[in-house]
Amino acid sequence: GEVTLGGLLIFGTNPSRYLPQNGISFARFRGKTLNEELIDKQNIDGNLDYQIETGAAVIKNLMPVPSVIRGTKRENTKYIYPDKVFRELLTNAVVHRNYAIAGSKVRVFLFDDRLEVISPGRLPNTVTIEKLRFGVSFAVNPLLVKFMENLRYIDQLGRGLPMVCQEAARNGREVQFKEIGEEFKVMLELSN
Repeated sequence: GEVTLGGLLIFGTNPSRYLPQNGISFARFRGKTLNEELIDKQNIDGNLDYQIETGAAVIKNLMPVPSVIRGTKRENTKYIYPDKVFRELLTNAVVHRNYAIAGSKVRVFLFDDRLEVISPGRLPNTVTIEKLRFGVSFAVNPLLVKFMENLRYIDQLGRGLPMVCQEAARNGREVQFKEIGEEFKVMLELSN
C-alpha cells in the first residue's frame, strides 16, 4: 500500500512533493564562470521522462548559436550538438544519481563555452572515470534503469557516453568527467 521510489519517479505526477531532492536545477550564465550574470534559472520537476524531455528542450532553447546571414539563409558559425547528446547526459544524471542524498538535485549549468551536468552520488563499484569513455556501466538504480529501458530512454548497451565523447571529438571538442566529493560532474565543451 506504499509507493516505491521507482513508482514515484516513473509514474508520479508530482514526485517532488514526497521526494524534494527529485528534479533538475538549471541555470544559464553569460560568460564562463558561476560569478557571471545569471540569464535564466529554472527548476524542472516531475517524473523522469518529463525531466529529460523538458531539460533537453531548455538546453537547446538557451544554447548559444552564433550565426551569419549568407545570401537568404542563416548559417550557424559553430557546431551545435545533436539532441541525443543532451538527452544522454540528462538521462544518466537522473537515472544513476543517488536518491538517498537529500537536499541536492541534479544541477545543469550552461555557460558560453560549456555545459556542466552535476549528479549527486559517486561512481558505483568498479566503474572509473577512465572506463566511462569505453562504455563500462553499472546500474545504480536497476529498477529505474529497467523502466527507462522500457520507455526507450536507455538500451543498457553502454554506448551512450562513448557516443557523447565521439560527437565531441568529431568536432574538436572535449568531454571531461570528474568526481568531486559525493557528486559526479560531466563537462561538455561547446567551443574551442
